[in-house]
Amino acid sequence: MSTPDDPPPDDPALDADVMVVGFGPTGATLAGLLARRGLRVVVVDRDTELFPLPRAAQCDHEVLRILQELGCADEVVAATVLNDGLDFVAADRSVLQSFTVPALARTGWPTSVFFHQPSFETVLRRTVADLGAEVRLGVGVGDLRQDAQGVTAELADGTRLRTRYAVGCDGARSATRKVIGTDLRDTGFEESWLVVDLFLHEGATGLPTRCLQVCDPARPHTVVPMPAPRFRFEFMLLPGESAEAISAPASISELLASWLPAGTADVERSAVYTFHGLVASTWRDRRVLLAGDAAHQTPPFLGQGMCAGMRDAANLAWKLAAVVADGAPDELLDTYQAEREPHAQVVIDVAVDFGRLICTTDPVAAAERDAAFRAAPAPRPGDEPPSPIPPLGPGPGVGPLGGDLSAQPHLAGERLDDVVGCGFALCTEEPLDLDSSEATWWQAHGAVLDARTHPELVPLLAGRPACAIRPDRYVLDRGPVADLTERARALLGS
Repeated sequence: MSTPDDPPPDDPALDADVMVVGFGPTGATLAGLLARRGLRVVVVDRDTELFPLPRAAQCDHEVLRILQELGCADEVVAATVLNDGLDFVAADRSVLQSFTVPALARTGWPTSVFFHQPSFETVLRRTVADLGAEVRLGVGVGDLRQDAQGVTAELADGTRLRTRYAVGCDGARSATRKVIGTDLRDTGFEESWLVVDLFLHEGATGLPTRCLQVCDPARPHTVVPMPAPRFRFEFMLLPGESAEAISAPASISELLASWLPAGTADVERSAVYTFHGLVASTWRDRRVLLAGDAAHQTPPFLGQGMCAGMRDAANLAWKLAAVVADGAPDELLDTYQAEREPHAQVVIDVAVDFGRLICTTDPVAAAERDAAFRAAPAPRPGDEPPSPIPPLGPGPGVGPLGGDLSAQPHLAGERLDDVVGCGFALCTEEPLDLDSSEATWWQAHGAVLDARTHPELVPLLAGRPACAIRPDRYVLDRGPVADLTERARALLGS
């Protein structure tokens, strides 16, 4: 692939507004959100079929809220099991520390659920197609060039695709990342783990019903309940241990022996993964951008890898739509990395620290860790563990009183986002003439909601006259309507 300052092609006609490279969860989410906003989207993926085996296993309430916008959240949730928390257990499986999360988050969705990824992606892909995105499977990108007007992709099947922008959602080995020419910053964390997905036989009992981090220095491992009849175990490779040796059927049987009687489950998939914490230095080069694992890679200890990619998609989709369809300044796209990189970096750092805590194999250090766990005050009933997901930092798209993910109350039986649609929302207690220039602007870009009529909105204001919510449901800012309008207009150039 290449991306010099090429002159425009002889035929500058556009085939679509945006090309999405990669049809995993991040690419599918981005394509669906763009299509829902009326953009012409083409997704290309070199694989012909959905990967049939599970990889990701958990998603959080923010991802479910993103799926709500796509229109498939209820169907996805129906096939999941609730994740009510996490136990750290010692080698003898006594509980060191237990954390419980509330069943429902402020977004109105389950705080966390476990899912079967192929089933999850099947629903997501069908939804994306129904929203009107064009999907080309079995077609890789052979070359990618950009110029002042757009991006030209030479596809592996000999065809050419011309779009305004291209977004690489093509995973950890991203070819699109090579077009941008960015390096990857390494956190220094690297551990290999064996992931074993089981298909339980009827009558298999005795397995934990919540996620366990087994802090056993002889073999750190993780236990993950999934929608029946599936179950997952993850085992850390020890120093000098090969992937081939630990993946052998006899070795897997030995690892599972203390958890499951022989013959009560079939191995659906086993694979060794090397977990990294990596962040690309540059996520955008003019008309080519990166999202998901192409931009950052998160160790799985918080279950945030796929979630982070889908957050990228939600952040980027409304900005691309504003630039392409509404005439917003191209500089709006610079806020994408500025907002998402620090956000992703915090999650990576927490996951790395979490991983180092779990991956302790020195018996003395492990004993000290366990003692510290036991000495720590036990969470009180109703206490929530601290969230690893920070607010967005201040910048052009986030004011000093913004950056938090907004709650989602019900208004007359409808969820807030369903009332608002895919635009901005202005929630206000300040009297507002609906014929005023401010009200006209907000109505043209989303919705105006009166908190005096809908008291459910009052908490969103946090004591200020009004609250402006962006299309990705993060708070733009809080304050007087005139100030919020001025900030939003400056952001969108309108």
